[in-house]
Amino acid sequence: MGLYNILVGGSSKPRVTELKFKEVLRELKRGGFSDSKIHKVEAIFSGDMYEQVSESHPKGIEKGEIEVRIKWMYVNKSKHGLNDEEIAEVEAALKKRL
Repeated sequence: MGLYNILVGGSSKPRVTELKFKEVLRELKRGGFSDSKIHKVEAIFSGDMYEQVSESHPKGIEKGEIEVRIKWMYVNKSKHGLNDEEIAEVEAALKKRL
């Protein structure tokens, strides 16, 4: 897929696509996350997930965006209610799908 993106002018950066993001949310749900926590994770990453800057920068969450959001989550636990273990689960699920 990377070579295809380069040939057609798309971004070759790995990213979590919308389909993969839905897989992440299902995995977290199966792992015991409440609906409320799933919605909070979705809200935290939705800006990155659905932003399409240009044709060469398709929708999806890039590695750097994951890292920035995860750091924010650790610093701002009172804003979303996820603990360190849950944040680590979110990070692992996202990075597994890059």
